[in-house]
Amino acid sequence: MKVITSKLKLVSGLHIGGGDDSMKIGGVDSPVIKREVFCDNNGVIKFGENMRKITEPYIPGSSLKGKIRSLLEHYFRLIDPQGKGNVVDSKSNFGNSKKRDLIVKLFGESAGNDTSNGIEIGRAIFRDSFITSEIRKMILENKVEISEEKAENTIDRRTGTTIKGGLRFIERVPSGVEFDFEVVIRSFENDDMELFEDTIKLGLRLLELDTLGGSGSRGYGKVEFLDLNEKIDELTKKVEAKLKWNF
Repeated sequence: MKVITSKLKLVSGLHIGGGDDSMKIGGVDSPVIKREVFCDNNGVIKFGENMRKITEPYIPGSSLKGKIRSLLEHYFRLIDPQGKGNVVDSKSNFGNSKKRDLIVKLFGESAGNDTSNGIEIGRAIFRDSFITSEIRKMILENKVEISEEKAENTIDRRTGTTIKGGLRFIERVPSGVEFDFEVVIRSFENDDMELFEDTIKLGLRLLELDTLGGSGSRGYGKVEFLDLNEKIDELTKKVEAKLKWNF
């Protein structure tokens, strides 16, 4: 197995929605997804006596996996512009076949698909990303806020004013917050782990140029992966070279 780790830093506010059963008077209209944990005074998650309870946002691994897969599918030109926009799987026939196989091997496909070609199990496991212990410690010490409310409105094009009922408040995780990021790549027989690693890193670089979560076109969701050295052009060349000799 190969483990890719990094720090995911928010450059702009992030909104990944979480379920909320009730509408609270004076509350936000769209909260972010959160979890409850216990930790010590240093922000390290632990269970036991004298631990402190904290409610904190996190980034689901499913959100990261889905976004990075989509970005790579488009980057590799595997999405038919005249098609239905379906996810790339073993039944797809648009674009380069080696790149299609690479995507399916890395990310897998649904159990309902025909898996007679043997590429049904995804190699990449995207962990949920949780805030770092350093950030958690600062929250406990009331040095930083872990959420912010951003007002959004809908403008009446005739009057240039906010439509009645068009003002809403969106909860975001503020810029500067860092998360621990981890992807595990499983290794099967004859797998090219270097190719898989470079492809995942290429996806991370593409995500930096795009957005994560909701409302990306309005400035939300710009992220940066710290300690990631390779550039997009360099990673693309490495992936293309590997594909010529593999699959």
